[in-house]
Amino acid sequence: MNYIILVGIALFLFATAMRDGAMGWHFDGGSMNFRISTGDYTLGVRGEGQIDLAVDGSGVAALDEGGSLDVRMTRGRTERRVRFQGVNGAVEQQFFVGGDEQPWGPDADAFVTEVMPVVLRETAISAEQRVAWLIENRGHEGLLDDISLINSDFAQRVYTVQFATTATIADADFQRLMGLAADRMGSDFDLRTTLTEVHDLEMPTGDQFVALLAAGKSLGSDFDARTLLEHVGPRMPSTPEAAAAYFGLAGTIGSDFDIRLALQPLVTKADGSDDLVAGAIAMAGTEIGSDFDLRALLTEAAPRVGASDTLARAYTTAARGIGSDFDLREALTALGDGANLTPAGWRLLLESARSIGSDFDCATLLVAVAPRLPRDADILAAYRETVAKIGSDLDRDRANAALVEIAL
Repeated sequence: MNYIILVGIALFLFATAMRDGAMGWHFDGGSMNFRISTGDYTLGVRGEGQIDLAVDGSGVAALDEGGSLDVRMTRGRTERRVRFQGVNGAVEQQFFVGGDEQPWGPDADAFVTEVMPVVLRETAISAEQRVAWLIENRGHEGLLDDISLINSDFAQRVYTVQFATTATIADADFQRLMGLAADRMGSDFDLRTTLTEVHDLEMPTGDQFVALLAAGKSLGSDFDARTLLEHVGPRMPSTPEAAAAYFGLAGTIGSDFDIRLALQPLVTKADGSDDLVAGAIAMAGTEIGSDFDLRALLTEAAPRVGASDTLARAYTTAARGIGSDFDLREALTALGDGANLTPAGWRLLLESARSIGSDFDCATLLVAVAPRLPRDADILAAYRETVAKIGSDLDRDRANAALVEIAL
């Protein structure tokens, strides 16, 4: 027997949102009270006990003793109501129009046929069985048609995730499913949760991955957009198209903190291409305004730079966007300590150090990196050029003293 409410509904229904009109849920033990109002109709559903709905939308298959399901729908000025009650192992039915009970007949049957598919869609009761029935009887297109009629963000999430759980979704159907999520889900929480769960179930690649992140652009919350990217980043496909989709969604984030966390999976991605990592570092340099957040991200990226001159250039270019002498010093120190820089990489670091306005911070950086410098004449010359821009005799002497110890 299907329970009146799916596992998890009681935890999340208070957060369910509607695109148009209003919606409300109340769940207390074995009781349910649901209401939805759209531009077309108002629907109210009350239930007690355990209910087995007919997944073809034909009514109620079974109720436990004393259980009930009461459904009211108002269109225009006419309210119609059907009540099902479990009595002695059978399901008794009553039909009302405008508050007056009517004999059960063709009008009652027609109302049940009209309203029960709506009840199934909007409440997500028996969603697992309903999705399986729709796929078997109407195919994936029929299921998508049904999803396109759902007004509840929560119910759309349940149906969408159940679709991904039940089937491997073809490209065209996946594109439509993601389009429905983007266009019809108003709740950032439900949309983000839908996309992350569908990602894990389908592990999309190619156009499907692009479509999933394109749907994420409908997220208004920086937190939810960032959380989605954090989730998919470590396992994203290594293609230019996937990278472009990722950066496209990251570009919608306004918070420095959130964009830093969104880019973190890419700048530390061991199996990502240098072009992907460099793109993430470059985006950080242009999009993150906070010196602290940019420095923190670069510090995390330093070990990934390794011996790549491409990444060393991206790193030092981004670092020049840091206005704080302290934070710039820390970012460059992290690069010297964490990467395995080539001579070209060391020259880039030393050239970037000349952007530090504080004599103390510049000298402190040079003293820190001096023991790691290769014994290369060009690098030592670059070091001396950086020392020469220090105005303070004390700090210049500190930097020169560190150089003497490694000089040829």
